[in-house]
Amino acid sequence: MKIAINLTRENVGGITSSNLNLINYLYKLDHEFIGLELTSRMYMKGPTLFRSFSPEIFDHHILNIHHLPLMGSVKRSGTLKGLERIYERPIRIIRGILKETHPDVVLLSGTYYMPWLISIAAKAEKIPVVLWYSGVLSKETEHYPEKMRRIFSSMEKAVVRNSTKIIFPSELCKKTVEQLVLKDTIKNSFVIPNPIATLFTNPSVVDASIERRIAAVGRYSTIKNFDKFFDLHRELRRRKWRHTASFVTNPDADLKKMPKTVELLPSMTAEGLKQFYLAQGLIVCPSTFETFGNVPMEAACLGIPVLVSDTMGCAEILRKVGLENMVISFGDIKEVADRAQELCGQSILPRQLNALKRILDNNFVSEEIRAVLDDSIKKRMVSSANHYE
Repeated sequence: MKIAINLTRENVGGITSSNLNLINYLYKLDHEFIGLELTSRMYMKGPTLFRSFSPEIFDHHILNIHHLPLMGSVKRSGTLKGLERIYERPIRIIRGILKETHPDVVLLSGTYYMPWLISIAAKAEKIPVVLWYSGVLSKETEHYPEKMRRIFSSMEKAVVRNSTKIIFPSELCKKTVEQLVLKDTIKNSFVIPNPIATLFTNPSVVDASIERRIAAVGRYSTIKNFDKFFDLHRELRRRKWRHTASFVTNPDADLKKMPKTVELLPSMTAEGLKQFYLAQGLIVCPSTFETFGNVPMEAACLGIPVLVSDTMGCAEILRKVGLENMVISFGDIKEVADRAQELCGQSILPRQLNALKRILDNNFVSEEIRAVLDDSIKKRMVSSANHYE
């Protein structure tokens, strides 16, 4: 099977880690990949994340569109059709890549404008598209002006329409898309949790750090709600509860609201993150909405306690394995502080940890995703055969 997949290289991003986990599994089975990376940066270093893959079976294409900044293009276009005209040339280049490389299926992560552009090209080339939901664009942009929200909502609907099948990482994600985006039920969809790298699931049970260390990891944005992590830190200091707080995020984050007593750390490699998690007493994830949440699942699989918002998809997994005390609403910061003090340094029981690892095992989850991709290809072949009869 030859799979075209859109790539990102943000170390703190869930799309990057989920993609790498899946690619690492399928790569061992000799599947081939066409990596499509669209970047809005004028300058970037080489793709070190993908250097271990042989170019014979991992064909990496990078398309730079820094001269077509999204927000300026949205304001200029006025409609989704107008926006598509602005990006006509990149779409044409993507079509050329797909025509030359002949993938069997396109796997798109997310619903932002990069996957949207690829989905248009794939549809034009009659290649089946499997949409692997990561972030609901309508939720990510709900604080934008109305005109921009309308365009992004149309963009998300277009990606869904261009897809043959859809993989949701949680029931929460599926319900949100059905109710908020499409206002209709979705057929040909599957609920499959994001795979967690064996780096985090292989180790035997470990004792959580007894140090009072709390931390947050992720992209600093409105929907990630990390200001609540800062509020938690302030509340714990007000209580004179001695602890340290750290925040791992993207280097260009605007952190004017971050207290000076929070240690700021740059994004890390997967191995670096593992060592970071193991040094913490609690990982805090206060997102107002998240389709899944790779960070808390990676930490929890190492035996590190987490405290996640009840509006995150991974809350379903925590409840399923008996860790519902690690799920909370971040509406009342005093209640959050009480729970943080209770959980920090607590151990996750071996039976809970084993159940968590079974559900999130990279090989098991990746095999489920591979089956969806394979089925999309078979249906395309049947459709083509019927067409020529």
